[in-house]
Amino acid sequence: MIEPSRVSSDIPRHFYRDAPQDPHQRRRHQAVLSLLHELPLGRVLDYGFGWGDIAWAASRTHPDIHAVDVEQRRVEFARQQYAPIPFDRCRPDGVDFADASFDIVLSIVVLPFVPDDEAYVAELRRVLRPGGHLVIATKTSQFLPRVWMRLSGQRERDRNPAPGIRHHDAADAAALLGRHGFTILRREAFYDPPFEARRNVADLVNGVFEVAGDALGLVDLAPYPLFLARRDD
Repeated sequence: MIEPSRVSSDIPRHFYRDAPQDPHQRRRHQAVLSLLHELPLGRVLDYGFGWGDIAWAASRTHPDIHAVDVEQRRVEFARQQYAPIPFDRCRPDGVDFADASFDIVLSIVVLPFVPDDEAYVAELRRVLRPGGHLVIATKTSQFLPRVWMRLSGQRERDRNPAPGIRHHDAADAAALLGRHGFTILRREAFYDPPFEARRNVADLVNGVFEVAGDALGLVDLAPYPLFLARRDD
């Protein structure tokens, strides 16, 4: 297996194939795979695979998987670590697959970083066959800051916290999927490990909310909404 020094020293160790997962990664995997495991076998696309670890985990139950990402460095890393899964580079504005090429598409926390979220979801739909399934996760701000910004009339600032980043809460993401012909079958979520941020009292209170939300399975509180959806025509 490729050693970290031979790829890039700034890639976190937990993304390597044989390394233990960190707590956030473990929560992300559990949430995504719990939805994927409900779906029948079929051709899978991981659209925006990151460092390749989700595609590798998914391949254990759904081996017919292809993964694409816009960054060549990520492609090279994933090919080295997670062969023989095919990893390829894609265009920022789409993928070079025919319409209705896949039975399942995974999109795991890619939506906040795409230049056009409407065009991206349209492309997800295009490559799915009618009746195919989408597992999509996105990101929003922490619960208390989100509530405060909305109460203070700053909802658009909350949705666009920095250049090139767009937050989607559960309602925003559901509306986006609905506009592109998806029916939501299940809503889930995952949380960061609680109390990672401890800069002030608000961080501690937010941690309490997130512990409760995680225990109760509350999607609307979570920083990472997750959906299982179906392409309907």
